[in-house]
Amino acid sequence: MNNITQLPTNQLEPNPLQPRGVINHETVSDLVGSIREHGILEPLIVAQTPAGYQIIAGERRWRAARTLKLPYVPVIIKKVNPQQMLEMAIVENIQRQDLNPIERAKAFNRLKDEFNLDNHVIAKKISKSVPYIINVLKLLTLPDAIKDGLLSGLISEGHGRALGGIGDTRLMIEAYKIIIREKASVRRAEEIARRMRQKIDEGLVPITTENIPQFLRSRMDSIGQDFQDSFEEKTTKVKITQTNVYTKVIFQFKGPLNQRFEQLQILYQEICKKPLTKIEPSAPDQ
Repeated sequence: MNNITQLPTNQLEPNPLQPRGVINHETVSDLVGSIREHGILEPLIVAQTPAGYQIIAGERRWRAARTLKLPYVPVIIKKVNPQQMLEMAIVENIQRQDLNPIERAKAFNRLKDEFNLDNHVIAKKISKSVPYIINVLKLLTLPDAIKDGLLSGLISEGHGRALGGIGDTRLMIEAYKIIIREKASVRRAEEIARRMRQKIDEGLVPITTENIPQFLRSRMDSIGQDFQDSFEEKTTKVKITQTNVYTKVIFQFKGPLNQRFEQLQILYQEICKKPLTKIEPSAPDQ
């Protein structure tokens, strides 16, 4: 059984691993009124650390108590390590629905990065499914404009998850604009996201240069320039385009028709390694 004790309010510190980024001052103000009338009904959960007592759960109650200048607050003291502190803070905030979707995603990501936990372990620790963890983590891939829309309430977490599954930044933004314009439901957002992913699967979306490793970009630029330099006519232009499915090389010949045809023959012979088949002009109709 957890023992409840009283600790001086000024001896407590916020949890440095607190997953919630911002404390809502309005909710603290609401708590001040409630605590003034009824007192602190639920004890804070704190960890005893070399740095002092750090709050795992109940930071808003503590802030309200400080506002009221209460000398002591009821607490339950836990002996935990940093990983357990973060886990307990996440679970407590999720149960109270205190974390916004981005804070929740960042908290899961910290468990992965700082404590090397995989999605299955995280799901078990917070009593959620693995797909739930994966979908929440996808929110971190959203462009800042969409994250802002999520935090401001323009779109819901369900909309954000649908957009996060697209994978291409430009298409995410395009889909986001459609959702805002149509005031689309989550189901409609999922339909829009599927349509955008289909564009990627069919190779209709060029890959942005930032998604191509530097050494490959340099090599492709070099190949394009070598192609261009191989033609005597400097009016020949070569463009290489990448999509998720194919690489497209465009040769653009400018000049009189005979000159363009000569350049085309050179290209044909270089690629096919054989002379161009002669085509005899057809006899005029009698």
